Amino acid sequence: MIDITEPGRRADVPAIALFRYGFRPFFLGAGLWAVLSVLLWVHAWHDGGLPAAIDLGWHVHETVFGFAGAALAGFMLTAVPNWTSAGPVRGRPLAALFALWLSGRALSFTPESGWMLFAGVDLLFLPSLAAVVGPSVLRDAGRRSGILVVGLLVLTIANATWHADRLGYRAGAALPAAHAGLAVLAVMVTLIGGRIVPAFTLGGMRMAGTPVAIEPWPLLDRAVLTATGIALALWVAGFGGSGTAAALFAAAGLQAWRLGRWQGWRTRRVPLVWILHLGMTWLVVALSLLALGVLDVVPRSAGIHALGGGAAGTMILAVMTRATLGHTGRPLAASRLTVAAFALVTVAATLRVAAAVAGTSSLLPPAGLAWSAGFGVFVVAYGPMLVRARPDGRGG
Repeated sequence: MIDITEPGRRADVPAIALFRYGFRPFFLGAGLWAVLSVLLWVHAWHDGGLPAAIDLGWHVHETVFGFAGAALAGFMLTAVPNWTSAGPVRGRPLAALFALWLSGRALSFTPESGWMLFAGVDLLFLPSLAAVVGPSVLRDAGRRSGILVVGLLVLTIANATWHADRLGYRAGAALPAAHAGLAVLAVMVTLIGGRIVPAFTLGGMRMAGTPVAIEPWPLLDRAVLTATGIALALWVAGFGGSGTAAALFAAAGLQAWRLGRWQGWRTRRVPLVWILHLGMTWLVVALSLLALGVLDVVPRSAGIHALGGGAAGTMILAVMTRATLGHTGRPLAASRLTVAAFALVTVAATLRVAAAVAGTSSLLPPAGLAWSAGFGVFVVAYGPMLVRARPDGRGG
């Protein structure tokens, strides 16, 4: 089980607590960047008139390594102190790490002459995050969570490959590199989801007065993770044909089997729980669509957007909302604004996948607007919680 709510002690903290804990700046940054980057991309795609740097490659990079990178940093900097004996990163070190991520986003707009600087700064962020969280994870929780540190290093290699294409050293490598990054995120969702979804389902349903029973099955968890990793590795490597499709279908089937054991249909009255089940459902859909894409039954972009916008986007929003509520001392209950954010991001992912399947571009602007609106609602509802100190006066 991953517990990302700090026990903490009562402490004197300033009214502005943005750099008191890792989830605060990075969840806020992820939410803001989800809004801005997609609005800019939709505008550039539809009307043009923005810097030449904002192209398809920029959109993919800033979604995988910018937005998701910030969300991953917020999660790991919040979860690691609970997994290990290490204390939280806060104050100036946290501010410096966030400034590094933010500088990369600012430099992503630079013209071609500044791409080397963009690459140099952007490529420092993920290794810096790994250097901060890696030693304590590998020392205290390596067997259980070390794969997440490995994931950060693989993401770094994928990001470096993307930049190599941008700089003219590896022509044609940017899109496969971004797909590799997306595959790493999917494996992380598989691993983390396998821990938090059943745990939070048990807790959430118990609090709702309708408890459920979910028996652990570690062997199935390992099978799901292994099958998903192998299938996505084959897909990223570009192996086509029935073998890769079969591997993707098998991974989807195992994911669906495990998801069914978690009894998501019972959680419909508990939004903070059903959104987690929805995110994992998107992962089943994405793997299935990737398999159909390999077989040329549907466009390949359908599975890619189901994986990025559906599975990763939904799980990121689900974790950010729950962790923010828990860590800022608020009840674990979804407000109407929270449910609206969940609904908007779900509509966005559905429209984007539908646009790919139908081969129409008319759904792209509403999909982008729904995505930005969903994360915009998150920023409005949760931004003040992330910036201000806990109302109960405790640290965190």
